[in-house]
Amino acid sequence: MAVIRASAERIGDRAARLARIGAAGTAVTRLGLTAEERRAHDLVARWLAALGARVRHDEAGNLLGRFGGDGAAVLIGSHLDSVPEGGRYDGALGVVVAVEAIEALVAAKAALRRPVEVVGWADEEGVRFGIGLYGSSAAFGRLPANVERRADARGVTIREALRALGLRGDPRRARIRRGAVRAYIEPHIEQGPRLARRRSALAVVSTIVGIAHARVTVRGRQDHAGTTPMAERRDALVAAAELVAAVEAAASARPETVGTVGEISVRPGAKNVVPGECVFSIDLRAPRERDIDATLRALRAGARGVDRRRGTTTTVDLVNRVPVTRLDADMRALLRRACGAAGVDAPDLVSGAGHDAVNPQLDGVPTGMIFMRSHGGSHSPRESADPRDAARAATALAEAVRELCA
Repeated sequence: MAVIRASAERIGDRAARLARIGAAGTAVTRLGLTAEERRAHDLVARWLAALGARVRHDEAGNLLGRFGGDGAAVLIGSHLDSVPEGGRYDGALGVVVAVEAIEALVAAKAALRRPVEVVGWADEEGVRFGIGLYGSSAAFGRLPANVERRADARGVTIREALRALGLRGDPRRARIRRGAVRAYIEPHIEQGPRLARRRSALAVVSTIVGIAHARVTVRGRQDHAGTTPMAERRDALVAAAELVAAVEAAASARPETVGTVGEISVRPGAKNVVPGECVFSIDLRAPRERDIDATLRALRAGARGVDRRRGTTTTVDLVNRVPVTRLDADMRALLRRACGAAGVDAPDLVSGAGHDAVNPQLDGVPTGMIFMRSHGGSHSPRESADPRDAARAATALAEAVRELCA
């Protein structure tokens, strides 16, 4: 059997070329369903076509490059969008690793009896339209109702964004036929410090945390900042500030639970007006559903208390819920063997971030994930990863694909 050899130099070069798309200094902004994301897709498409793939975009905007003929395919890849002012490696390095795994298999003249597809998912981050894991949700039938009507901050809908990319505007047309995917493997940077602390290059993901996204709207009374006595105010922003602190307290009270408020807006938004309305987002994550539920209950109870004290009215609307997802046991065993073949004794890790791998697993597709060691945090320009670790991941991925396609 031919030895599989992945190239760290080639991986580093391709990652750098992708990072130039949407770059501003060391930061990358490449939002989903934009021209910048499509430029990244087009660059990867050229790499795949040069290796002999049949390349296409589906109706949700996902990039797919197929090697081999008809039949159930092994799907490998990650996403190519970023958060605003994000890093160079989140998602993108996983796609580069998938391309490198194919290149290594081609160079080794590996005999694959099953087709393989490399995927670059669209809009995994969900920044523009508020739907995380959008592209894979479309592919595996998990989009919310009327999703094509969702609009971004400028009023552009998903339907309009897709049509601007040359598609028909209905992401549900991207639904993959059941049985068309044999297995899915996603390589991704860890985005945390655990592998670096263990001095391990790779890990196998066991479970992906559950996520709840909520929108909190606090309504008070808009008043003049100079003539309204403090005791008579119903200040929506001050009430919201209490609730932001309550998010931190509620999440901190439960093990392995995290809560984040990353967006906030105030109306009418003038320095001499007491705020009449405040809207903010909540991102809750935990490896146990009961902890997410308990945190949401605590927040709603806290909101009722704030409303009584301050004369405000608060609503907590659940926008999206992704369940805790345990990845396929056989795929985890396969990936541990594959990492061993790449020279790495890979531990099992729980992912604190959400990933596209949730959607195929929930749709009944055997799914696995390989984590690569990363440094400097994530969703930040400080994010970094070593191409040599990525080459080990590409070798492991190629070994796993070879076994699945034998």
